[in-house]
Amino acid sequence: MGMSSGGNKGGVQSDINVTPLIDVLLVLLIIFLVVMPIMMKMETLNIPRNLENDEMPDPNASLLTVKVKVDGDMIFDENGKETPITAVDLLRTLRPKLEAMKSGTEKVVFVDFEDEVPWAAVVGTMDTIRSLATDVNRDEIKVALKLKEPAKATQ
Repeated sequence: MGMSSGGNKGGVQSDINVTPLIDVLLVLLIIFLVVMPIMMKMETLNIPRNLENDEMPDPNASLLTVKVKVDGDMIFDENGKETPITAVDLLRTLRPKLEAMKSGTEKVVFVDFEDEVPWAAVVGTMDTIRSLATDVNRDEIKVALKLKEPAKATQ
């Protein structure tokens, strides 16, 4: 083993054996290295393209918007026609509208929210809408947030 200074040569040694500790640490390191790529799963986000100033949107396209309110209810807006719905009825209301769209058109649903709505509720609504996409094409339905206009400073 190692040399110890002084003391009885035939007595009990009090050195700590660190080999098992190092073995355990190496095994844990390997486990973490294998598990980290699985935990770091990345979801790509495709947003609808921006329309140029001179480009007009398709007049036949259906503009679908879901507005999340503070009390948990929602307002479903289809081309300006607003319908109050509950969060439970979101999929039941949205599914037929998306299925009725032609297969070549871009399926986009905008999510708007009041300022006091928790961010978790907004993301949960977006995930719920994305769950309507088929397993084959996860990007079939695009979900986009409506941007708020920045408050202008008053002078």
